[in-house]
Amino acid sequence: MATTLQQLLDDLAEQAGAPAPAAAIEDVTGALSHLGRALTGLTDDGLTPTASARQSTSTELADACATAGRLWPTTGGPLTDLAGAAADLIGRDRVSMGRAHRWAVTVELAEVADRCARLGRRLLPESAAPELAFVRMIAAAVERDAQIDPPNAEGAAVLDRLVPMPRPPSGETAVTALDASAALVAALDRAGQAGNLALRDFRAGVAAAEITCRYAAFTTGRAGGDAGPLLVTGLAWQLAGRASTVFHDGQREEAGDRRGVVAWAQALVGALRHEVEADAGTTARRDGSEPVDVAAAAQRVTGQLPALGGKLIVAVGRWSRTGRLYANARDLPPMENMPLDRVSAVIAGRQVRASGTDLDRLRLAVGRAADLSTGLTHVLACAASPATASQRPLPSAPERLLDRAHAAALSLAAVRSGPDAARGVLPAPPDL
Repeated sequence: MATTLQQLLDDLAEQAGAPAPAAAIEDVTGALSHLGRALTGLTDDGLTPTASARQSTSTELADACATAGRLWPTTGGPLTDLAGAAADLIGRDRVSMGRAHRWAVTVELAEVADRCARLGRRLLPESAAPELAFVRMIAAAVERDAQIDPPNAEGAAVLDRLVPMPRPPSGETAVTALDASAALVAALDRAGQAGNLALRDFRAGVAAAEITCRYAAFTTGRAGGDAGPLLVTGLAWQLAGRASTVFHDGQREEAGDRRGVVAWAQALVGALRHEVEADAGTTARRDGSEPVDVAAAAQRVTGQLPALGGKLIVAVGRWSRTGRLYANARDLPPMENMPLDRVSAVIAGRQVRASGTDLDRLRLAVGRAADLSTGLTHVLACAASPATASQRPLPSAPERLLDRAHAAALSLAAVRSGPDAARGVLPAPPDL
């Protein structure tokens, strides 16, 4: 089953803060060692554009966790394993993180480091291991900074990116929408790094994003929520797909890779159709918990759209540099000082290689859809019921949670729900 960085850190904090923990001190310091490794990578990449108190404090916390992690030999354990998995995930995603992402992850790591250091102090005599007390002191300083300047919506979204399962898609219903959405982003990442993302893959990703928004709008409206932001975001993805129809890359249709973008996009749509339509066909309900649960699952899938949008924006940028796409010259945006060969192509209606500003409309459409998707993640989190909300209150940072909720309420607040969502009409998604 797919998981997220936030879930890993939540599990680590829960086990470290248990009333009767069974962890050994070696397990605690092993976890702190991994947290220090993750923090070192984040601070090396930079939390602020220039030297600042935030940067120095976070660097000091990374050093303090690393120092505490060397107090005892690493013997493994549940805390060490969870912290190691989280650190590995952070290291893998560092290449795609900006400063806002790094700050959001640093704040969460500081809170978990505080929990682990507190547990270590409980396991030792009062005067032993002052390094653990120092970790708690520096972690508190980071959290105080987070109360004053909390992570923004774009930065916090990185915590909810799903980690895909290892097996390829199949026709079995065991492939859930969450698993498929995580694997789709990973497939886009693989194709992008290899430089072989085809236009068909691009369109499959865009179509999957649109269909995800439409299903999430249906489930949200059926559960009594505001589906308007989801409908608008789905429309933005639809426009991005239409903007791509101007181009072609000259590649013929071939049998799809079972681990490729198209296969995982189809798996995502199939899983959403199965889960949502199965729920819509259920009439015997004792309370409203079931539609709310399905809406929450669909919204979690929607939370992966910012990462998907980022991969597609990178693809458009690469195409604009390489000139891999072709289009009818008449369908491309007008140019200042148009070269004579382009003028001739426009007059004759010929195909030309598209590059540079020729892809501006597509880049703008994908960027708009990605921005709306980023805003969705916090609008939906703010609107979630207490039973389905995944936010975990942090006793040491109430102001930070209030600031996050306020920012989420402002995002897309003017958008109202559409008529189809209000009536509970199930969307009929197009085929990929």
